[in-house]
Amino acid sequence: MRLHLRPLDAVGDRCPVDGGPPDLSLWHARLAWNCADAPLDLRVLAPEPIALPAPEASEPVPGAIARCVRACAGQGALLLLANPAAALGPQRIALAEGVRLLALATAADEACWDALLALGQPCYGVRGTLAVEVLRPRPANVLSALSFGVFYASDGLTPESLDEDPRHVAWTCAEPVSAEVIGRAGFTLASASGTTGRYDDRGNEGVVRVVLRAGVRTCWTQPRFIAPHKEACAR
Repeated sequence: MRLHLRPLDAVGDRCPVDGGPPDLSLWHARLAWNCADAPLDLRVLAPEPIALPAPEASEPVPGAIARCVRACAGQGALLLLANPAAALGPQRIALAEGVRLLALATAADEACWDALLALGQPCYGVRGTLAVEVLRPRPANVLSALSFGVFYASDGLTPESLDEDPRHVAWTCAEPVSAEVIGRAGFTLASASGTTGRYDDRGNEGVVRVVLRAGVRTCWTQPRFIAPHKEACAR
């Protein structure tokens, strides 16, 4: 079943999840810290409340993230870095090890995402509404789907269908869209326009994700990490 949530809009200690039981939600905390080298906006999503560290003004952003990662270990929690470009930037984004979700507020944030994916680190993009596929409407299932990228992020554009498997991605929209298929380090692998589209993996991309646009409305699929196959290696 499909559930929806907007973690960047969550306030207080509750992130509502729509589409399931009326009381379904994730525990939420926002850590807005002024670190020694940059501001840090970190969100924590968990099935239930957990103890989090206090800020230390003399600590740089990587150290603060590392302490939060340790605090969340074994708790079923996920960390969402809401200001990746301001906190670290593409050159230092590798220091966000352990962060599973990145906000995509700007093109610079998206560049951080691509830089992290190029290192082979699983990390998933968050903006607007997240459409999450789960078997059961429970907090643990929602968090598991988020941690494995079983969702897409919609800023006003919702595809009618999105089909992803180990060898291709295909989409159908109710209106014409422009589609960009993006590979390693943000490189454009293909582009298309219309109400439907499909990309078949060559096997040498490393990573594949898709951005669909209709005017200012956008949808981001989550990256698929592509394992090389024999045909690709022979090219």
